[in-house]
Amino acid sequence: MKFSLNWLRDYVTVGVSPEKLAHKLTMAGLEVEKIAAVDGDTVFELEITPNRPDCLSMLGLAREVSAILNVSRKMPKIKPLKPSLPPKGSLSAACGIKILDKKGCPRYNGTLIRNVRVGETPAWIQKRVTALGVRSINNVVDIANFCLLETGQPLHVFDYDKLEGGKIIVRRAQEGETITAIDGIEYGLAPAILVIADARRPVAIAGVMGGKDTEVTATTKNILLESAYFDPVLIRRASRAFGVSSESSYRFERGVDYETVKAGADRAIGLILDSAAGNVAGRSDEETGAREKPKGPVLTVTKDGVNGFLGATLTTARCKKILQQLGCTVKAGKKDVFKVTPPAFRKDIRDEVDVVAEIARVVGYDELPASLPVVATTNVGPEPSQKFRPAIRVLLLAQGASETVSYAMIGEKDLARTKQTHLRGVKIQNPLAQDQGLLRPSLLPSLLSVVVFNVNRGQKNLRLFEIGKIYGPRGEQETLGIIMTGKLDEDWRKISKSEADFYDIKGAVEQTIARTCRQEIRFESGSQPFLEKGRGACVLVQGVDVGFLGKIEEDVLINWDIKQKNVFFAQINLEELRRFYSPRQSYRSVSQYPVIVRDVSLAVKTSVQFQQVCATAFRLGSGILNSVKFSEEYRGEKIPAGQRGVVFSLRYKAPDRTLREEEVNDVHAKILRAFVEELGAVQR
Repeated sequence: MKFSLNWLRDYVTVGVSPEKLAHKLTMAGLEVEKIAAVDGDTVFELEITPNRPDCLSMLGLAREVSAILNVSRKMPKIKPLKPSLPPKGSLSAACGIKILDKKGCPRYNGTLIRNVRVGETPAWIQKRVTALGVRSINNVVDIANFCLLETGQPLHVFDYDKLEGGKIIVRRAQEGETITAIDGIEYGLAPAILVIADARRPVAIAGVMGGKDTEVTATTKNILLESAYFDPVLIRRASRAFGVSSESSYRFERGVDYETVKAGADRAIGLILDSAAGNVAGRSDEETGAREKPKGPVLTVTKDGVNGFLGATLTTARCKKILQQLGCTVKAGKKDVFKVTPPAFRKDIRDEVDVVAEIARVVGYDELPASLPVVATTNVGPEPSQKFRPAIRVLLLAQGASETVSYAMIGEKDLARTKQTHLRGVKIQNPLAQDQGLLRPSLLPSLLSVVVFNVNRGQKNLRLFEIGKIYGPRGEQETLGIIMTGKLDEDWRKISKSEADFYDIKGAVEQTIARTCRQEIRFESGSQPFLEKGRGACVLVQGVDVGFLGKIEEDVLINWDIKQKNVFFAQINLEELRRFYSPRQSYRSVSQYPVIVRDVSLAVKTSVQFQQVCATAFRLGSGILNSVKFSEEYRGEKIPAGQRGVVFSLRYKAPDRTLREEEVNDVHAKILRAFVEELGAVQR
């Protein structure tokens, strides 16, 4: 959007330099991108935001400048119009104006002017329009463009004698219709395009461009001046469809002022009668009723409210004057209360805070005093739920795991490679790439891709976790994923380095949950399509299923081209687990009495779980059994089929005395008997 400083001075007194004016406009939200000298004038180029179509005219900018500089504004004089040749009926009857698309064109103002003299444009008008980059054509067309730039209301002039049947019909284009526009290009018209037609064919693409056949030339004698309100959506679609943007379409797309339709025409008619003579043969201002006349809300504003928001000390009079200069209607209320009705062309002012923002930008944000807001605060820490995620992260980092952050988008092939096609991923309508077409329903594909990335770069010993969201038809879910592979013991001083196994992933999950939730944890046999049979488990807290863990099946690793043999994965539903979160720490004193350790070697069925062994031992421990520690698992020729050899360490200790050997022997014997009788174990 360009505007001329000389032209602006026709409406307001500008007592500051162009650079100062540019700074003030920019601070008020009308960003000046460029200032240029053009033929003795100063032309500003502004970036007008889509919510301010009222600034796409010289009068609109004059209104803003008058408020910003706090000066009065002069409006152009419009002569009252008296038709010289009044028709028997209205122009719509005489000329046959008909609006078929009432929604697409809620208002159409047409004026018939006869006996005009098309010729050279007055120098002052020609200088104004050419300074803003508009090509001068003739006095009639230049006046239409001048009024567009001045009032913001697009106008179009038809050679009335070239309209077939003397008719104007506002309708949608028909299949197969074309139009040769004033740029000399023939355009094919789709049925969705709004057109202005005569009795035979389209004569203009409504709001975008006129037709070549009905343009005003040096031989034109009678003209029809069009001033209308068109649906902004239809104009935008037509402009995009043809790849054409004109001064008219630019304004129609953003929404012109409904009330300027007639005022813009009146201004043009007065200038045409002065410059091209002629007489007004008739007028018509057709309103279809498809669009209600805009009416702004009545907003209650107080001086204290304005100053409270801005930290300023503005008077009621200053606030009211700013709003009136911007076109608002202001009515005084009690004391420092006033009622504000925004003008119809300011659709962006809908609440009291919008009014305050208008006052602030006119005063200038750089002119407001800097002050800190007074906020009542209380010395409180984060909510328990806010501590949960950091607690999970700290525990896993303390166990030697590294955190990863991966993209939430995966491809359908990733689910197939992971044997998770049963999960319904959320499809992305416009994915950035083919392999990012889904929002992941599981963390497994993301963590496997991290494993692939690291293994391919020589890092084969991995203990990783990710806290992220997974997505499904019912919404999103915060989830923890853990993956392990390779040798977890990286100490170079130790000759023996153990590979990650099932008990490592289980221990990581168990320790993390135990230290955050302090609830009963159980592991039950479970399976997933991507886990090796017999090497998976469900994780339950207080009987609630919160996740699973296990060894990833070899076929899945082959699909991902991972050459590691043992890869273990766990996925925990953190939203379910958060219900059991207990941030309170409990402490107990360390017993000063000695501990007695007894090792137990058993052969048990493969179906017997470690938690069954613990439950049996603690039930018979008589309060002196301190812990049961799993030491080793082995299988071999000496172990019968369907069984496995396990070694446990049972630690006995009393909090208040030294245990006697006989007391420990009695309890230990009872526990061993129970292992044999209840669990079917064989002592080795």
